[in-house]
Parts: sequence; C-alpha cells; structure tokens
Amino acid sequence: MQSRTNNTGYFVAVDGPNGSGKTTVINAIAEKLGLMGYKVKVTREPTNSILGEFVRKYAEGHKGLSIACMITADRYEHIKNEIEPMLYDGNIVITDRYILSSLILQRMDGVNADYIMDLNALIIRPDLQVTIMADVGTLQKRLSDRAELTRFEKNNRSDEELYYMEKGIEILKKNGISVLEINNCTELDKNVDTIVEYIVKEVKRK
Repeated sequence: MQSRTNNTGYFVAVDGPNGSGKTTVINAIAEKLGLMGYKVKVTREPTNSILGEFVRKYAEGHKGLSIACMITADRYEHIKNEIEPMLYDGNIVITDRYILSSLILQRMDGVNADYIMDLNALIIRPDLQVTIMADVGTLQKRLSDRAELTRFEKNNRSDEELYYMEKGIEILKKNGISVLEINNCTELDKNVDTIVEYIVKEVKRK
C-alpha cells in the first residue's frame, strides 16, 4: 500500500464481519461529523459503478482468485474516481469496506493473504482503519433478521469471519496502518462518540 501524495482530507476505512452493524455506525459517524461542521462523504465497496454492481452479482456464484482480482480492480477505480477526488476537496471520506474486507472474505474463499496484498500493493493507505466487531451470537441474531443473505452470510460462518478479521488486522498493523477496534454489541452512541473523537483529534493534528 502507498501513502497518499496529498495531505488534504482524511480517509477512513470501516470494516467488520457481516451483522456487525457497520453501515449503521458509518451513517451515525457521518451525521455527527456533519453536524460538527466537517465535510463528509460516505462511499462503499463494491462500488455503485457498473463494475461494482457486476462484482456484487458475480460474487454470489463464483469464488477464489477471479473475485479477488475483480474486487481489487473495482477498488482501484474507486480510488481514482471517488476517493481521491473527494480527499482533494478536503472531505473526511468514509468507505464502507476496503482492504480489510478482502483479507476477510477472499481468505474465506481460500485466497492467500500475500496474493491479496500483492494485488493491493498500489492502493492508498487509509489514515484510519476502524474495525466493527461483535460476538458470534450477536452477529447471527442480526443476520437472522435479514430477508436475504449473501453466500458469505449463510451457513453460520461468523466464527470464520472473526478469525480472518483478527489475522487481517495484524497484517494492517504490520503495514503501519492505525487501527481503532470497536465492539458493537451494545452502546451504539458511545461507540460512535469514540470514533468521532478519534477522527476529530487526528484531523486537527494534520
């Protein structure tokens, strides 16, 4: 991964196992930062582009190297077309999924971690990686309330997701990325406040 060449904006990646409440947390963070006067943009992976929508559908019936490559291709387009322009405009950019999700989901598909990191060698580093966690029981309860499940959400694979998430966090830390770990079983407001306080402190420091 590469450091950013510009020092404008602040880039936050938020990842977590399916059912962790990640998207709810992201929306709450963005709203609170916005009320504080910060310019905030929320985006996601796979993206809403033609490629991202194709990857989302293709991933339901395929696994392994092809998906790892497609996810990464969508990520490079995401960086070029959305993330970098928004950072240049001075926004706090929050992406719902980034490299850590590859180190979880693609590894669940049997792809080697070194191969994933090689594919992503030229992506930009997030200024902050937020990880949203919950215990297996909470994850499975939340998934059971969903009308439709992806193939990663079926068959009670939360233990596997949490295992690869821990391994992925270790890899990111070794690559010099700041990681803020949040347990989102309860106290949503407190968790949001913790993340917002960290981001504000880091933005003021830049």
